[in-house]
Amino acid sequence: MRSLKIKCSKSPLLTVERSKQWDRRMVYILVSNKPYKYPSGRRSRIIYIGTTGEGGRRPAASAMEKATEAFSELHGVKKIEVHIATCRGRRRIKTWEHLESALLATFRALHFKLPTYNKKKGSVIFVEDITLFRQQALHKLILQFAD
Repeated sequence: MRSLKIKCSKSPLLTVERSKQWDRRMVYILVSNKPYKYPSGRRSRIIYIGTTGEGGRRPAASAMEKATEAFSELHGVKKIEVHIATCRGRRRIKTWEHLESALLATFRALHFKLPTYNKKKGSVIFVEDITLFRQQALHKLILQFAD
């Protein structure tokens, strides 16, 4: 019986860095290496905005899931990065859910469509989302991934 050959990648395929921002409840943004054109005429590299509901393992699991989809479905995608967005907590307010819905609303306002792999508009949509965060800060965060 012939022995099997073993292959190993020369560069790391997934790198996880320790960060002070890493928390049980946070928002993560998946960004591809290739920008996509949206109905607004603008381009963005953001393909997904999500939140961790079950804990800190979720961003890595979601990144792998979405990366697998993107590599097979989106032409030209070679790399997907995970960026974390957090904010301070407030009593009796799930701020991470409000941040996710505010980011999705801002993305939709700028590009007239949700990111490629987002299906829902966010887990919580309130008028208060806009008052909890500065609109300029939301725009800046979304536009930092525009090309």
